[in-house]
Amino acid sequence: MRTVFGIDVSKASSEVAILVNGERVHGYTMSNDIIGFSRLQKDLKTVRNPEIIFEATGVSTLADFRPF
Repeated sequence: MRTVFGIDVSKASSEVAILVNGERVHGYTMSNDIIGFSRLQKDLKTVRNPEIIFEATGVSTLADFRPF
């Protein structure tokens, strides 16, 4: 079974989508603080070998972009 946590990162909160074998089974908004990260950690511990994918394409990530 392949379980993926897709996380769309924003400044104050992040959207979490959980997919099992390509099907979305759960999703929620987590706060980017100790409460939100504790929930994410708890959810990750329920899965054997989870894959984690982050998406962050805001202005702050563009400063690190080097096309060459």
